[in-house]
Amino acid sequence: IPGECTPENSQMIIDETKRLTTLVNDMLDYSKYSSGFEKPSLSVFDLTESVRVTMARYNELVRANGYCIDFEYDREVKVLADERMILQVIYNLLNNAVNYTGADKKVYIKQTVKPSGVVRVSVHDTGAGIPRDKLTDIWDRYYKVDKVHKRAKIGTGLGLSIVKGILEAHGCAYGVESRVDEGSNFWFEMEMFRSVACDEISP
Repeated sequence: IPGECTPENSQMIIDETKRLTTLVNDMLDYSKYSSGFEKPSLSVFDLTESVRVTMARYNELVRANGYCIDFEYDREVKVLADERMILQVIYNLLNNAVNYTGADKKVYIKQTVKPSGVVRVSVHDTGAGIPRDKLTDIWDRYYKVDKVHKRAKIGTGLGLSIVKGILEAHGCAYGVESRVDEGSNFWFEMEMFRSVACDEISP
């Protein structure tokens, strides 16, 4: 229609197309992981670097909107897992934290290694928090905590259910700790990969 072909309307069409594409892709991922159809393809990779790569996706958001995303770790850690899947876990947890963090717009990522050789990655936001009786429900698809979580700025509402499917496919422990008005801390744990020296291998 004459007069409607404006840059603003064109951008709206592009944005909605991207949103629908993301929704379709998330639906496909959710179906694959929840059904157990897609199995992890294991390889050794740098988990610490995967967190840094994921954080880099948010550089523009940090610059344009004043978010602060901090990553704390004391060493580089390698794991044996499906790198593409674990990248998706980190991205979805970070995405969730960005959506629901507090007015200070701060998100904290922490990598710690236990004496047992288990590495934990946790993503903390400073948002409204989640009531204790709702903590088990948030892993369900499309679930939102009434009057606590605002409409997501990024994502489709499938992020945490996809995280659950991927981590369960890897046999990883995962969970969330949260207090109302104090924020939430989502975490997962994996065995750290340790190479075996040649002289330690029995003939």
